[in-house]
Amino acid sequence: MTTSLSRITTSLLLGASLIVAAALVAGFFGRAVPFFDSLAQFRAHLTVALFGLALCLIVLRSVAAATIAAIVAAYAAVSVSPFLVPRPAAEPARPGPDETALVGRGPLKLLQMNLRYDADPVRAVTTIARLDPDVLTLQEINRRWVEALEPLRSGYPYSAFCGVTGAAGGLAILSRIPFAREDAVCRDGDGFLARRLDLGNGAGLTVVSEHLEWPWPFRQGRQVAALGTEVLPKLRMPVLIAGDFNAAPWSATVQRYAEASRTRPATGIGPTWLTGALPDPLRPLVGLPLDNVLASHGVRLLSLTRQEATASDHLPILVAFDVPAASGGDVAPARFVGRDAAR
Repeated sequence: MTTSLSRITTSLLLGASLIVAAALVAGFFGRAVPFFDSLAQFRAHLTVALFGLALCLIVLRSVAAATIAAIVAAYAAVSVSPFLVPRPAAEPARPGPDETALVGRGPLKLLQMNLRYDADPVRAVTTIARLDPDVLTLQEINRRWVEALEPLRSGYPYSAFCGVTGAAGGLAILSRIPFAREDAVCRDGDGFLARRLDLGNGAGLTVVSEHLEWPWPFRQGRQVAALGTEVLPKLRMPVLIAGDFNAAPWSATVQRYAEASRTRPATGIGPTWLTGALPDPLRPLVGLPLDNVLASHGVRLLSLTRQEATASDHLPILVAFDVPAASGGDVAPARFVGRDAAR
């Protein structure tokens, strides 16, 4: 009886290991099959599950199967660990005056937030006021949120909105730094908003607020295909993109987006989303890393830190960054509103 039970248990574990390993491997082929990219979003969770199954197989003395499972899990772990292990929270190094586009100003701060269209705005507004960023990239903006942010608008006189008349899909960029004269790019159907910042000293920065839909069977792939053909390759460098991609940074979706925009996904952010049905403290532990920051050559990311939860199901991300000064010409500092000359 004991032997029969052991065989049944081993068979079940082998079957489960095969299914999990197959899902993990399939996730690496998301470019070819959209469904596989949907599986890739859960690569970290599947990796942990496969490691656990490998340990169980060792206990049952299925060493060969356990070894194969562990190898597959280890390979997957290597691909996700740079994105899941948060960077240590520390004050970013301050560049010298000759190294920054913002002479005497120190690093810039950008706050990325998916506000959630129906969330209570109090905690989000308090977070913005406390962190005092120079630029905000916001998603799930609607008219209700535009009104809720009104008390902060005097500190952010430069603003761009896209698709805010809908119930949930609007975007915004709020800035203390003037926008350049280039027209905004607003594609609410693709969850895309871009503005160029005038940093002074001959330098500029294109900032993008992005909100993609969910992966297959939803429209995410079609959105990236359209943006990758019509918009992203034309963005003026350097570029800093932040938003809710509804996709993990290792996914084919984010990799394709990065290639088209000539950027690289930032590492060290960690999980940012978890369904509101589960407690907030679990979000940075078992959530999905759906909120991403992508930077092109010419943007130095000095620190990226998740912030305390607001009423949204996404965690805010505070990004400290710098843009190298343009060579030659007279030095003229960038113009700010409501910001000290130096931090």
